[in-house]
Amino acid sequence: MSPTRRQFLLGSTGGITAIAGCAALSDPEQSLLISVHNYTDSRHEGALLIENGDTVVARQYMEVAGAPPDEWTTVETEIALGKMPTGTRLDVTASFGDGHEQTESITLDCHPEYTGDAIFVQFEPERPTNPQLRNVCYDEFPSAETFQGDANQS
Repeated sequence: MSPTRRQFLLGSTGGITAIAGCAALSDPEQSLLISVHNYTDSRHEGALLIENGDTVVARQYMEVAGAPPDEWTTVETEIALGKMPTGTRLDVTASFGDGHEQTESITLDCHPEYTGDAIFVQFEPERPTNPQLRNVCYDEFPSAETFQGDANQS
């Protein structure tokens, strides 16, 4: 006995739902490298808060030692963000030391050409307590720049 039109439609709805679910799962696995570079002789500790709208994606505590003269110290952590579509905007807030905060919005746009997006936090002698935030793409963890400085990986 052949299926009725109603049975056919009910059966195909499940198939369409399954296909739609597969499309949602095809978002890439995103990763984010957090790299803190200290060019000052002071130790810095603080946290990075990464949010997608009102949702906290990650909160990462970071501590970086003071740098020897004419060198720098680096701490890097790679965070698996899970499946997020390329083009997702995230707000990143760096809070270090004496209440100074820096917030930047980033767009996840490095995947699939690179391993993922990176957030660089830099402490410079001209601005020893006010971190700079930059968003770039990265290929490897730990980064090559880490090997040039004194590397500490979380």
